[in-house]
Parts: sequence; structure tokens; C-alpha cells
Amino acid sequence: MKRIVKIILFLAVAAGIGYAVYVNATKPLAVSAITLESREARLTFTEKGVVDYEDTVCVYPAVSGKLLETGVTLGQRVKKGDVICKIDMSDIQYQIDEAGAQIDSLQAQIRNLDAQRQQSNDSLAVQKNNLNMELQKLNAQEDSENLSAEQQQEVQNRQIELQNKIIEQNLADIDRMQKEFDNTTQILYDSGQLPRVDYDAAANAINKVRDQYEQNLRQLEVIKSGKTTVGTAYYEASRAALREQINGIDDSLSKDYTKAMKDYYNAQIASANVSIDRLKKSAENAVVTSTADGVIIDLPVSKTNIASNASYAAEIAVGRSLVTVYVSTNDIDSVKTGDPVDLILRRREGDETYPGKVVRIDDKAGIQVSSLGVEERKVKVYAQPVSHAELFLQGYDVDVRFLVYQKENALILPKTAVFKDGDTDRVWEISGGALKKTDVKQGMELTNDVIIESGLSAGSVVVSDATLKTLAEGVKVTAEPVK
Repeated sequence: MKRIVKIILFLAVAAGIGYAVYVNATKPLAVSAITLESREARLTFTEKGVVDYEDTVCVYPAVSGKLLETGVTLGQRVKKGDVICKIDMSDIQYQIDEAGAQIDSLQAQIRNLDAQRQQSNDSLAVQKNNLNMELQKLNAQEDSENLSAEQQQEVQNRQIELQNKIIEQNLADIDRMQKEFDNTTQILYDSGQLPRVDYDAAANAINKVRDQYEQNLRQLEVIKSGKTTVGTAYYEASRAALREQINGIDDSLSKDYTKAMKDYYNAQIASANVSIDRLKKSAENAVVTSTADGVIIDLPVSKTNIASNASYAAEIAVGRSLVTVYVSTNDIDSVKTGDPVDLILRRREGDETYPGKVVRIDDKAGIQVSSLGVEERKVKVYAQPVSHAELFLQGYDVDVRFLVYQKENALILPKTAVFKDGDTDRVWEISGGALKKTDVKQGMELTNDVIIESGLSAGSVVVSDATLKTLAEGVKVTAEPVK
């Protein structure tokens, strides 16, 4: 009896084990699977950026000098025409005053020329009158051919007196002509206003009068010796000498020797006035003003007491408020002016994303050092907020997300769902509860996914991980949603 019971128990256990084996052998394999749906495909990359201004302008002083005051501070918003700084122009004012004094002096010298000319003319007029009187006296004496010894002595004395007057006139002419030469001819020649031929002519004229003076001195000695003979020849010679002196005076009275010198002085006055105008313009430039609306981002004059026209006084950020970001040369071909971007402001309570667009791309790359110390070639890109520009303030950190690729109604699988079978791309598709290999054609690769161009359709169920060893053609499976 006991033996029969044991046999029955054994058979029951064996039947249970056999059933369990059968159940396990026929139970479908559970796999993670994806049911394909048409959706938007996007490929993006994100770079860190900062809010900056579109451009800057530098304001240079027109003159150099000591700073009197600075009218702005770093970071201040300014309008065009606002005072940046003021420069001490006391040296320029001194030069203006000095040039004004020079003009006054030159004008005084012109007036003095007129006074000297009038004085000289008055003196020449007196000399001419005296010479005419001597000529009349000489004519009155000409009839005395036969004179007594006493009369002869009187004529000789008269000759001596006349010759002395001629010599005095020679000396007066020499003095006048030498002064005109020193005060006019020499100055004009030294300044390049008078040609050499005119200079030599004036010098020769003085020498001619000196020669006449020497000749008349010798004639005076002859008269004093009593060797002259009173007669027609004597009177003719004396009259000729007097007329020559009178003609010389008439010639001097007819000429204005001051004109050339006045022209010279007036030219100097005009030059001084040009200097004054230039200096006054420089003095007006003593106030350095902003050339544009913007924000002061550099202010060198706040750190020195000297302003120089070779260095800028202030740098002003102008134009739009833009987000500047550096993009790797590997990605820059995917970025075009006008492309939309996402501008992400980091906030403690959560990131805020606003639309933007690319407005400018630099035409050259520069070296940027990453946080890991790696040098990378990157191109500077400028993006403008499309809305809520007031939130993007100078210096704020902003993440910029660029869209590289976008497609509507795309069929997307994770890259792990596709495997190579020889040269063919395939997936494990679940059809009728069993696995089968399905040929597919891949499109654009996204970050972790791939677009399926053909071989599948919306609603197809595909195993998400094609690397599982248990997968085989015809295996019964149950699909579980990917977690």
C-alpha cells in the first residue's frame, strides 16, 4: 500500500514538472518595444552665451591737455552730446592772447609807417622849398660876370653855403634811404617777399647817393680853395645839382615806400588771425562729448589726469542688445543668418525659454578655451530676442539652442533598435505576436535616435534593443512599453 502511494506521488510530481516545462517552453518572450508614431524630429545643440551690445564706439578728444573734470561714470547710460570730460585750455587761451597782442603790435607798426611816411614827406617838402629858394638866388647872381674882389669873395662864400646845403641834402637822402632799406627792403627780402633784383637795386640807389655825397665833398674843397671860376659853366653846374636834388625829392614824394611793408605786416596779421581761429576751435573742443547714445563700458579718463588725442576717453556700447555666443567650426555650417534659436534664461524657479533669431555671424574664427582648458576654434554669433527683449540685460548669461534639422511627421527609433545584418539595416519587428527581421532605410541621425525613411509605417511595433541574445526569427513575444 505504501509502495503504491509513493508511486502515485512520484507520478504527480513528474506530471507537474512536465507541465511546467511545457508551459515555459510555449510562453511568449517579454520584450521592450516601441509603437511607431509620426512626430516632429529635431536636432539641436546648445552653447552658452552672454547678453552684450551689438557694437561699440570710442570717443577721442580733439585736443590733448590736463583734465579738469570727468562728467560720466562707468556703466552710465548716455545720450549723444552728453559731456564725457573737460580739458584745461589755459595754455591755448594764452596762445590766443599772445597772437592778439602780435596783431595789435603789427597794426601799430602799420600806423607808425603812415606817420613816418607823412613826417618824411613834410621834411622833403621843406627841403624842396629850400632848394627852390637856393635855385632862385643862384639865378639872381648869374649876371655878375665882372666882380670886384670883395664881390668875388661874397660869391665864393655863397658857393660854399650852397654846396653845404647840397651836402646836407645828400646826407638827409642817405639817412632816409638807409632807414627805408633797413626797415623795409631788408625785412621783405629776408622773409622772401622781395626778389633779389629789387634788393640789389635799392642797395645800388644808396651807393649812388653816397657817391654823390663824396663828389660834393670834394667839390666843396675845390670851392674853398678859390680855384673855381664864376661864370656860365659854374651856374649851369650848380643849377643842375639843385635840380637833381629837387627831382630826387619829387621822385620820393611820388612813391609810397610803405605799401610793400604794409602788405608784409597785413600778411602776418592774416596768419595770426588764422592761428587764433584754429586755437579757438581747439578751445571749443576742450569739452569732449558722447558721439552716440549708449552705455559707458570703458572710461580711461577716470584713471588719469591727462587727456590725449591719441587715446580714447571713453568706449560706448551702442546698438541693439544682443546675445553673443561662440559656435564651434564643426557646427557653424548649420547656422545661418535669420535662423530661429531658443534663448534660455536660467532661473532658480525654472528655466525660461524665449524665441530669438540669428542676426549676425562673424566671418572668422577665434580661439576659445573650454572649462577643461582645451583650445577650440569658434565663431562668434549674434542672436536677437524676438520677444521680451527687456528681460535680456547687459551681462546676463543665456543658453542658446540652435536648430540643426527639423522634419514633421517623421518615424523615429532609438539607434539601439537598428542593427546591421551584413550590409543591410534591419529591425526586429513584432508581427502576429512573433519576431521577424524587417529591412529599413535610415535617414538623418539625431542625438540618440534615427529617422526611418522606409520599411516601416506608423503603428509598426519594433523591439527597442536589438542587441538582446534571445531574439530570433519566429520567436513568440509580448511587447512591453519602453520605460
